[in-house]
Amino acid sequence: MRPSPRDMMAVSRQNNQSILSATSCIILASSSVALLLWGTLQRRARRKAFELASLAHRLVKEGSLVDCSDVHVRAKILYAAVDRATRFWFPSSDSRPSPLKSQVGGLSDHKRRVLTADPDFCLKPLHVDERGFREIAFYESLRLAHHNESSLAKRLQIEHGDLPALDELAFACDSNRSQKHSNSNLRLTSCMWDDFAMQLFVQDEVVQGLDSNTRNAWGELRDEVDLLRRLSSFTPDYYGIIGQPTSTSYEITSESYLLLGNLTVNFKKPCVMDLKMGRKTYERDAHYTKKERECLKYEQQAEFGFRIVGMRFYDPAHVDADEEGFVFLDKHFGRSLASTDEVVDAFRTFFKTRNTPENEQRLAEALENNKSVFEINELKKQWRICKDEYRTEIITDLIEQLQCIQTWFEDNDRYCFRSSSLLFVYEGDMSQVNRDVSVVKMIDFTHVQRRKAIDEGYLHGVHNVLSMFEKLIRDEDS
Repeated sequence: MRPSPRDMMAVSRQNNQSILSATSCIILASSSVALLLWGTLQRRARRKAFELASLAHRLVKEGSLVDCSDVHVRAKILYAAVDRATRFWFPSSDSRPSPLKSQVGGLSDHKRRVLTADPDFCLKPLHVDERGFREIAFYESLRLAHHNESSLAKRLQIEHGDLPALDELAFACDSNRSQKHSNSNLRLTSCMWDDFAMQLFVQDEVVQGLDSNTRNAWGELRDEVDLLRRLSSFTPDYYGIIGQPTSTSYEITSESYLLLGNLTVNFKKPCVMDLKMGRKTYERDAHYTKKERECLKYEQQAEFGFRIVGMRFYDPAHVDADEEGFVFLDKHFGRSLASTDEVVDAFRTFFKTRNTPENEQRLAEALENNKSVFEINELKKQWRICKDEYRTEIITDLIEQLQCIQTWFEDNDRYCFRSSSLLFVYEGDMSQVNRDVSVVKMIDFTHVQRRKAIDEGYLHGVHNVLSMFEKLIRDEDS
């Protein structure tokens, strides 16, 4: 019996309702899955953005440049420095390192001497504690910024934007890379999902805020790299560290040395002066006993922004000259200078013109023979006798170099230098053709910290040194 039209319509309505019900269930299930996936991707995007922002913040946070309390960081620092030295240091039994005669700072019975080695190396003893790691890390950062500036951004962008901390960036070693590659497939899959989530939620308010923080940190990092690149021209050449056994992975041994360029190697009679720069020679978080001890060393440090650690100049006629004709004034001399006039007089002593005794005798004989002023001046030129009381050519050249350092510190709003020095060197042998050659370099970087402010203390010291040098020039002209 055929169903009636009414029955067929009823069946059709039931089928449609079943289809609608099933469709609704499917849509509801799909929506739930979509919402769940959407929420998961959103959380993933926000988590990734937070990780990037946190890591970027670590790159530029205030304080020490690297976390030396981490044994892995220490191992990377030592690995990079030891490996660097293997490209430059080839010790020979015929030429052993010997004490640097021109050393004027860091002299003490309980301290190792600075050494010199052929052809032009200076071996500075390393502190075995955190200070040693911090100084190595600073020099490594200088080299990285100066010689690998173009590759720095590429290394920061490895692993799909996974920003490593500065210690991992600058001191990554082969073992670290191999560990990364062992899980490369898993990391690649994870990074693909992270990239997709970040692109999908690029307009998310939370992601945008975190992304802005990351970009700001990147900008600060680029500024730091540029500052370090410029600073490298004011520091000695750095070649790594030596005397560090490979078996001692996490600690600096008492036989380790920084391998630096010898700033005095091109001078026959190098005159050297060491100035400890800054109004304070201790860090902000130093123990109060350390602060008190440093302040008592030289109360005028806060006023002048520097103190004379030591000076050594060539004056064979001086009553206190050694067998090589040099006079040495130590840290106690520097600490005895209580006024600006006394400090200026000390600079006068250091830069005083000292012609050879032979030429002084010849000049005295010429004066006794009633030579004219014109003839005397011609004889001075012929015998290469400096007519100025002070080495004005040297002082003028050092002023120009100091002005470059001053400009850097005026631009520097990232790094704070404590207990760092300026080392001045000039030629003391007046018979040399290149007798007016001089150099000033920044040394000692065990207490460098990142701080987002101008280093007013160091800048104040540089300004005062410049003012005193310029006073010497004015006095000579008058």
